[in-house]
Amino acid sequence: MGDTTHKNHRARMKERFLKNGLETFHDHEVLEMFLYYTIPRKDTNPIAHSLIDKFGSLHAVFEATPEALKSVDGVADATVTFISFFRQLMGRYAMDKEEHDLKFAAMDTSEKIGRYLKPHFIDKDEEHLVAMATDMKGKVLGVEEISKGSIRSTNINMRKLVEFAIKYNAASIILAHNHPGGLALPSDEDLNATRMIQDMLLPLDILVRDHIIIAGDDFVSLKDSNMMQYISVLHSDVAKRRGMHRGNQKNCAADLLEIQKDDT
Repeated sequence: MGDTTHKNHRARMKERFLKNGLETFHDHEVLEMFLYYTIPRKDTNPIAHSLIDKFGSLHAVFEATPEALKSVDGVADATVTFISFFRQLMGRYAMDKEEHDLKFAAMDTSEKIGRYLKPHFIDKDEEHLVAMATDMKGKVLGVEEISKGSIRSTNINMRKLVEFAIKYNAASIILAHNHPGGLALPSDEDLNATRMIQDMLLPLDILVRDHIIIAGDDFVSLKDSNMMQYISVLHSDVAKRRGMHRGNQKNCAADLLEIQKDDT
């Protein structure tokens, strides 16, 4: 394709997009046009086809590792960086949009909680634990990543979680973590970690309202699945321990913050 013909083709593609959006574009054409911005003087159609052929779908291209992308002929560092930037930008966009749309909404359904928290796990290829602090009415006070790696109790940064809850003077905490490449089904480790966090926050009169398990676009609420109730049943001495600690919460908080002293 000559240089003039090539420029005309790109101009026609851009005009088509501005007139009709992406609805009339095939996936390889979407990718072809996307590559214009990192490959300015080369036909990107064959490269787009190669990427789709290798990874199987448009979304799989954007989820591919840098090493895998570089294995495709014609894909250089600039393209790899741009794809990674775009993927993370979409995650930031989704997170910001849901936070804005649900800014004053009470987190009183798992659907709202899932909408709010799912974007925090876009582009995460290992497990992350996120906590949401809410007030008495369920309004969001803050969201923060607590730990990453397996959700085994030994890996959870309890000190950070307690500090987070105290910082926002939370009435309740909602937990969320992801199962990368797996199913949104709670494991025994998930239930044990939830129970341990309940025990940790109990003396502060902070309720763990729910724990959301996220896998891709799917999520499961432990509360909706009645598993939060099951976990609570295992706490046969909850009332007793609550009575022991009531009225001495400041000292209790200080004790809890001694946990994981070496954590940063």
